[in-house]
Amino acid sequence: MNITEKLKILRLNINSDMNLVILKQSDSINNANVSIYDVYNPAFEHGGELKVDIFGYYNQKQGYIINNLENKYWRRKNMTGVTFKSAVVVPFLYVPLNKYLASDENRQIDSMHRFQANTVNHCKDMYNFSLKIQRTDSWGYIQANGRFDGLVSLLERRLVDFGSSPLLFKLDRMPYVDYGFGNWILRSTFIYRKPKVTATSYEIFLRPLETEVWIVILITLGAILIILKIIFRNEVKVFRKRNFSVDDTTWSFLVLFTLGAFCQQGASCYPKFLSSRILAFFIFLFSILIYQFYSASIVSYLLLEPPRTIFDLKDLKESSLRVGIEDILIDRNYFVQTTDPDAIELFETKIKGSNNNSGFYSPEEGLELVRQGGFAFHVETSTAYPIIERTFSNQDICELEEVQMYRTQPMFTNLQKNSPFREMMNYCMFKQSEDGNMDRLRRHWDARQPECIQAAKKQEFHVSFKEFSCGPVAVLLGSFLALIFLSLEIFLYHKQRLFTAVKSRIKSNRSVHKLYPFTK
Repeated sequence: MNITEKLKILRLNINSDMNLVILKQSDSINNANVSIYDVYNPAFEHGGELKVDIFGYYNQKQGYIINNLENKYWRRKNMTGVTFKSAVVVPFLYVPLNKYLASDENRQIDSMHRFQANTVNHCKDMYNFSLKIQRTDSWGYIQANGRFDGLVSLLERRLVDFGSSPLLFKLDRMPYVDYGFGNWILRSTFIYRKPKVTATSYEIFLRPLETEVWIVILITLGAILIILKIIFRNEVKVFRKRNFSVDDTTWSFLVLFTLGAFCQQGASCYPKFLSSRILAFFIFLFSILIYQFYSASIVSYLLLEPPRTIFDLKDLKESSLRVGIEDILIDRNYFVQTTDPDAIELFETKIKGSNNNSGFYSPEEGLELVRQGGFAFHVETSTAYPIIERTFSNQDICELEEVQMYRTQPMFTNLQKNSPFREMMNYCMFKQSEDGNMDRLRRHWDARQPECIQAAKKQEFHVSFKEFSCGPVAVLLGSFLALIFLSLEIFLYHKQRLFTAVKSRIKSNRSVHKLYPFTK
């Protein structure tokens, strides 16, 4: 039995660091000529064959002579077709698995899994191994019996060698799987159309001017009213002496005159004195300046793009938007394990239904609700962006905003615990990154965010009844007060008539029964 036969029984794998040193017997010790061999097996438990390759030489005169200084996984990349087992997470499948993974159709569906399967397939070609791949419907979460399901369960029970789907890093999985290179970036976010900030009518009509400005305006109008009273009183005295007709100079009339001028409705009378005309001119000038600033501010409020009001989950929770979640296990499990109070309250108040299912939607259903408005949908961006680009108009895209529920995080290559192939797979993934293949695949499978074309964006604005309500309320209030005073005037009028009639009747009765002294 030669030395090679003896080495075949060793449980060596591609990660072995074993060198065989053979001293040629014909040489003396002082003139030693040593051959160094690299000894490994691509995969002992998978039927791999022992490899004994010349690595270098040594002699006293020349020292070490190494034939190949390349990375050992590059030197050992021919695994002679050994077969590995793998699994990919595909919840629903209607075509043959291998055909589905190789297809480019509907890239927004199972993007991360098909991306990872492509990177693993590249490693298969690089190392020359075969691959038997199976489907599972879960990444791997702890069940009621305390055991994992899905991909983690397959790795834990050593039914597969590595996953062809990426895994999130979770502490409860650490005792059962090894993590490798993180090559997929998971980014999920709430997507919604920017809600219009609808202020109350009271705020809209008072907000254009600061409180101090309103106070100054009221003081100015009060001063104008007093000056008008003084001037008009003198006009009345002068024109009555000349027997000319004069306008009403009561306080109510002067208030009506001042408000008419201030509201750009004209004057109810025409001043006759030069002093009153000068005052009227400056009243109109003052009013038009105030009116320009006031009306321009209201119009700009309606035309300007509404400011962003939702920055985090708390703002989303307090908004008027309805909320939905993509129906995938990552998000369902997040609400089971999270300790974020805002996320928990959001789930309890806006997502959870009576059967704990009504708040979860397919990507197409959820994004259609987003397009209609008033709805925020949490979805993976690689799934959402192609659907948005296909079904949303440019105007809709320009109105989209995003809020993340959890941070963007990498997803990792995964293998059996203490797998001898971990560094082998890592080297392959790093090699793909260096060559640009990883970036190419990521750009292909991870969709870019749809762009808003500002030049094609339409300017639309709508005035709701909430914003306009101050007008009808003012008219109704004025009508109500007018009716009250009309009723009071009618009452006083009839009361005065009744009082006059009674007084006349009494006077008449007194004249009928009056006694006069007798005179001749």
